[in-house]
Amino acid sequence: LSAGTIGSNVNISDGASPHGWEHIKTISYNADTSGSQKMDSVVSSKYSIYKLYIQWGSDDESNRDLCFRFLDSSNNELTANKYSYGASIIAEDGSHLARFYDNTNTYAQISNDSLEGTRGFNGEMTFFNCYASSSDYPQIDGHQLASSDNARPANPHCYFQYTGHDQGNYDLYGSGFLWYDVNATYVSGFQLYWNGGHVCKGSFWSCFGLKLPTAD
Repeated sequence: LSAGTIGSNVNISDGASPHGWEHIKTISYNADTSGSQKMDSVVSSKYSIYKLYIQWGSDDESNRDLCFRFLDSSNNELTANKYSYGASIIAEDGSHLARFYDNTNTYAQISNDSLEGTRGFNGEMTFFNCYASSSDYPQIDGHQLASSDNARPANPHCYFQYTGHDQGNYDLYGSGFLWYDVNATYVSGFQLYWNGGHVCKGSFWSCFGLKLPTAD
């Protein structure tokens, strides 16, 4: 073989297991879309941590809150009043305050009074302790995680951050957290929706999973 080339019959394999952030699914909208939107069937034992990258706007000029729910192992939304969440903002007018919070709600709020279009919600969410079932835990660096491990409940946790515009007020950076307070809670994916609005044309969201080495 010439330097810098690889023959067509060569397989690249050194025995290592590829790892790092891996794209799982992207959902985009070529028209204004109503209702709750599901990023379903993305949780599996292949991944240990998950991220959502989200650019969502509503389809009107009304202020809308963006809301989140987990999907259970059958891709149904979890609606018990077990969501706890909180967020604070830094705004262009100097505001720095707790913006929204709750500890017994049927959903988690992740934005407040967001504007329509691309000035709505531009952010990311990072998820920990998400497992599809009691027998579907990932292997990390040669160690098989299990539901029976001490202090390893399936309690989904998330932190998030975003930038956008609070309708009629200011542009902002917001950050917060959420979790689902039931042990054990097995999940298959994630759900987003505007409280009263539609997802506007051009919005999209992508899910990535962190694939860690299975052995040294």
